[in-house]
Amino acid sequence: MALPLAVQASSDPFFDDIPLVLTATRLAQSPLDAPAAVTVIDREMIEASGFTRIHDLLRLVPGYLVSDIADSSPSVASHGLGDAYDRRIKVMIDGRTINSPLWGDTKWDNLPLRIDDIERLEVVRGPNGAAYGVNAYQGVINIITRAPETESGKAVILRAGKDGFYDHGFRINSAGEGALDWRLSASRRSAINFEPHLEDKSWFRRLHGGEKLTRNVANFSATLHATSTDKFGLQVGFSEGPSWRGGVEYDDFPPHVERDRALYLQGGWERQVDFDTLLSVKYYHQSEWARGSWPVKQSGETFTADRKSEVRRDDLEAQYATRLGARLTGMLGLGVRAERARSFSLFGQRDWLDATHGQLFGSLDWQATDALRINVGGTLEEHDYSGRLFSPRVAVNYALTPESALRLSAGRAYRAPSLMESSAFQTYRDGDSIRRILFRTLDPLQSERMRFVDLGYVVRVPSLGITLDARVFRQYHERFLDDRSCRPFPSGFDPYAVEDKIKRAEVLEWWKSRCRTEEPDNFAPLDPGRLKAFYFLNGNDFRLTGTEFSIDWRRPGWGRIILSQSFVQIDKGEPYSDPDIPESAPHSTTSVLLIKELPERWRVSMGYYHNGAYMWMNGGNDIPRLDRFDLKLAKRFGAPGSENEFSITALSVKGKYPDFHNGKYRHQPFLFATLRLGW
Repeated sequence: MALPLAVQASSDPFFDDIPLVLTATRLAQSPLDAPAAVTVIDREMIEASGFTRIHDLLRLVPGYLVSDIADSSPSVASHGLGDAYDRRIKVMIDGRTINSPLWGDTKWDNLPLRIDDIERLEVVRGPNGAAYGVNAYQGVINIITRAPETESGKAVILRAGKDGFYDHGFRINSAGEGALDWRLSASRRSAINFEPHLEDKSWFRRLHGGEKLTRNVANFSATLHATSTDKFGLQVGFSEGPSWRGGVEYDDFPPHVERDRALYLQGGWERQVDFDTLLSVKYYHQSEWARGSWPVKQSGETFTADRKSEVRRDDLEAQYATRLGARLTGMLGLGVRAERARSFSLFGQRDWLDATHGQLFGSLDWQATDALRINVGGTLEEHDYSGRLFSPRVAVNYALTPESALRLSAGRAYRAPSLMESSAFQTYRDGDSIRRILFRTLDPLQSERMRFVDLGYVVRVPSLGITLDARVFRQYHERFLDDRSCRPFPSGFDPYAVEDKIKRAEVLEWWKSRCRTEEPDNFAPLDPGRLKAFYFLNGNDFRLTGTEFSIDWRRPGWGRIILSQSFVQIDKGEPYSDPDIPESAPHSTTSVLLIKELPERWRVSMGYYHNGAYMWMNGGNDIPRLDRFDLKLAKRFGAPGSENEFSITALSVKGKYPDFHNGKYRHQPFLFATLRLGW
């Protein structure tokens, strides 16, 4: 099932009805040949799900956990190990990394992209450092937008629903004539995501109204086919808006308004040198801007805290792929990245923090026999704050039939410390005095490291409309990056003045094991009971074992059912540096998306999402068993093939449920109507 590179470079990744994937090796290939398991969430699934936020789509991926957090951006985890910052999954838009340099997480609520502009999501279910380097640790999410050359005309989308929710947007496309194709889309969205943090504070909603976000988003994309062999692309995106956060029951996080802004620019050139050779050069720019301040009350006094920060990233990447022989294909690329961050409240300094990153990546794909394919790939990189790292992978695919194959792969992957983990000194200040320390870096950190082995099976049965994708995997995690709380001695307290020798020894031993640091000279806490701070460390090693599968059944005229199931266990890590590690992965997760075609162009879809009990670490809490149901009823109208549709969507019809922190956060049910008109 080898494909010529000219086909691999096609803008239509489903050429001739072969379901190709782009993200496993940076080149398009059949899932039967890919060296990693890939889930594709296509346009039909996106529309049928009823989701209006991009991160919610990941509920359809086996083993993925999604959580909304009232005080920060949503978080996503794969098979556990999740916290308030989804730092172990690389997220991209059209191949461009969008993880924030600050924490390494993804600002899901501030992406400069509408869900209506997405063609599909490709999710590599497992480590993929061989193709994308550090932080492609537990997986890779590639959000692939709708190519301008595949669309024409105009569209308006109007959504309105419960609690004043609205999401109004438009899309304009070029007429599809000539060498230049372009698309412009924009929207304004406003929603209340959470009721009061604590359910017994019924009066809080009247004063504040829960967590509310408003976002303005604009996105422009253009493709120029300059010659028969040269193509240029440009994308520009912008997102900004306020977030109303906090609660009157919190002295250190009262109701206030925060503002976020994000901008990205992506440009590229591709040359089809010949039928088997493709050269590409891409440049990316990403910037993030955050503002927000609020009064903090302690011991009868008030001072101001803020989250002011600026982040920038510039990335230049070149890639060359060619056929080296009748059965051998090669790809080689290099990239350089510069990251900058500035925040006095997060780093304790006003200057920019700078980091550079160099990367050399490549792969060889050998069709040894008609049935046997061997793929060898790796990424060598140099990090300012993690040193030199090499992420290799070897994969063997064996075709049992033209429509089924076994895959065995093994390799190594890394997660490098983020700028925060490398340089944090997050504080609340009152003038020159530090009133509270939140996060700090004490010791140099090593990158997390994972060794993995993966056995997969993929089969397509076109006569029955069934595709099955299953895998069994084992991961050995080492030097797990974590944080730990500590309480440094308050100003004026001398542990050596404790007269009882046994008690003095206990105090000193506790202090050395938990904090290992002296307080700053200008540390002047108002409340000695609120001295708890967090520092980063490399924790212990452990093993993660799991199995998962996804079944996709389609029948023209009837509809479609997609079932995903995952089982996972974390063990072999006793004693754990964080006791929540083995509890962070639910034993099982399930998702079902049913799409049923009805007469007169009606369609009904239902989503079911289940997870067993588990724990969100580092700021989260235990989450009980969840069974969530979503429903959508839609009616298409107008000319056949048009996008005209009216729908009613109900998300979480069983009611609210605990999300991220069982003691604080409740995800709310959601009811809204959508009208989409195209011409």
